[in-house]
Amino acid sequence: MAEEHHVSHFAMHIDGSEAPKEVMDQLLDCVIENSLHLPDVCTIRIHHGEAGKQGMYQFIDSPTFAVGKSMKITGGEGPSGNSTLFEGEIAGVELDLAAHGVPTLVVRCFDKSHRLHRGRHSRSFQQMTDSDIVQKVGSEAGFSVDADSTSEVHDWVMQNNQTNWEFLQERAARNGFRLFVRDGNKLCFKKVQDEGRAKHTVEWGKELRSFRPRVSATPQVKEVEVRGWDPKKKQVIVGKAQTAQGVPKVQQDKQGGAVASRAFGDAKMVVVDRPVHSEGEAKAIAQSLCDEIGGSFLEAEGLCYGVPQMRAEDMVKLDNVGQRFSGEYLVTSCQHTYTPAEGYATTFTISGKKPQTLLSVLEGDELTRRAPIGGNIVVAIVTDNNDPDNQARIKVKYPWLTEEHQSFWARVATPMAGPERGMLFLPEVDDEVLVAFEHGDIRRPYVIGCLWNGKDKPPKTRQESFSSSKSVNGGKTTRRWIRTRMGHILEFFDDCDGKVGATLRTAKGYRLQLRENDERIEVITKNKHMMLLDDKNDIIRVVDKTNENHIKIATSDNSILVESKGDITVKSKQGNITLDAMKKVTIKAQQGIEATTPQQVKIEGTAGFSVKTTATGSVEASILNLKGSATGTLDGGGMLTVKGGLVRIN
Repeated sequence: MAEEHHVSHFAMHIDGSEAPKEVMDQLLDCVIENSLHLPDVCTIRIHHGEAGKQGMYQFIDSPTFAVGKSMKITGGEGPSGNSTLFEGEIAGVELDLAAHGVPTLVVRCFDKSHRLHRGRHSRSFQQMTDSDIVQKVGSEAGFSVDADSTSEVHDWVMQNNQTNWEFLQERAARNGFRLFVRDGNKLCFKKVQDEGRAKHTVEWGKELRSFRPRVSATPQVKEVEVRGWDPKKKQVIVGKAQTAQGVPKVQQDKQGGAVASRAFGDAKMVVVDRPVHSEGEAKAIAQSLCDEIGGSFLEAEGLCYGVPQMRAEDMVKLDNVGQRFSGEYLVTSCQHTYTPAEGYATTFTISGKKPQTLLSVLEGDELTRRAPIGGNIVVAIVTDNNDPDNQARIKVKYPWLTEEHQSFWARVATPMAGPERGMLFLPEVDDEVLVAFEHGDIRRPYVIGCLWNGKDKPPKTRQESFSSSKSVNGGKTTRRWIRTRMGHILEFFDDCDGKVGATLRTAKGYRLQLRENDERIEVITKNKHMMLLDDKNDIIRVVDKTNENHIKIATSDNSILVESKGDITVKSKQGNITLDAMKKVTIKAQQGIEATTPQQVKIEGTAGFSVKTTATGSVEASILNLKGSATGTLDGGGMLTVKGGLVRIN
């Protein structure tokens, strides 16, 4: 019954036309490989004539197999039932002239996805979903795109010196999607999910010629958990998945995680080294990993008589292979082989999402490949800053890893440090910090900086929140500042709204302002008392909050002014008070001048002295002596009266 499958029909179309008869007559074999992970490949081997005979190089020298021509292969059990096995383009031609053997022309063709492997690109995508990105890249490469929609809108995604295929495969893996090309020019971006009914049925003893299934519970887990950090909300991001999609549906109907848990106990895979931006993205990656791990529980290879409709991503039903292994499988890759002598056969591989290539075995999968322990720069939350050894170290926890454990004491990097000197700005408990590890060892953390986030925002000054537009002008930072938890602020201005200088301000409003563009320094208290040092006007001024009591020193005329609305008192408790002037001392008062001392009052004028009043004048003492060393004169002007109990003249 199986022999009837050996009768096969095979056709080759080059640039839309059937291959010449002489080509088909010399066909040695044709092998077509399609996979969920790589471009479809068609390898055609043609007998190239015998050495020394005419026409030996007829195919290699003719334009029939020119690079870039389209190639379409169809096959089946009859001319009317032929199906398309391959559709692509010629990418390479080889000539094999062996010392002993048949001269052979080898033609290698790829589906058009090979174009996505050509060249590396660096560019960014902003405010786009992954399905939008696939649509854009695919359209630019000349594909029609069939993409299942994704909901996550990314603020910014970078294609980092990657081929388009590498980049789109990465986006597919993060969403639990598959990327492949169908119908020659259709780029598909499809979610991994449990398919409906199987498209093909093969039975051992009939279509199925060999089958090698294997079950391995070793890597299976009950749950996959992806952990990350949300800087906007300052909280951990967690995404979980427990049920794999797109895995075989066999009669035992148990997923690998359940089988492994029953046999060996529960296990969980936690992924912490894949940055995520939302819970939705974390869940998508968790589901993708769950699909990959679950798909490796039951793997198989099979060989059957030609099934031209079978392709990677198809569901195939296998019958009569025992209760354990009978059921439906998702084809990961398949190979169609045609030789004129042996006919047409199909081999298939079941391996879930894991590509069965040498490179994948050597490198591991992109999502599950583990970074060195502590090999990345990570965020952390401060849990303790009271270093018992007084070395200004802190302890942190890694919320993306675990909420229950904290680090050892981490040294804090600072712009300057040395014996009894340096800059000390110690983070506080619950601050978010950036941590690096010495040689990737998580036991040796270093705090290299502190971070703001959506909850802990940049500092406020003058009751206005931080705004880059207020602090940046023409690409230059015009304002910088330091603000403590209590609100003490040190602020620097580099031509910010016309201001140049610095301000030191306490939480209660005491200020020191260095205003370089105004050439002045101001010291202002919370009650508006002020001291001014003004280089532009060459004055020093101290003034109270009323602006009516002040001291002014003016360099321009070398004057000092002390002015008060009330009393002015100059007092020395234990020393002397001296008024010394190169010219004269003038004392004026509207309501009188009084000089009082329990000691002697002495007024001495080297050139003379004068006491004058326009009203009545009086000099009174217990004993009064008026004496002139040379001469003396008493002049009444009009009348002079000298009076005493006893008056003695000469």
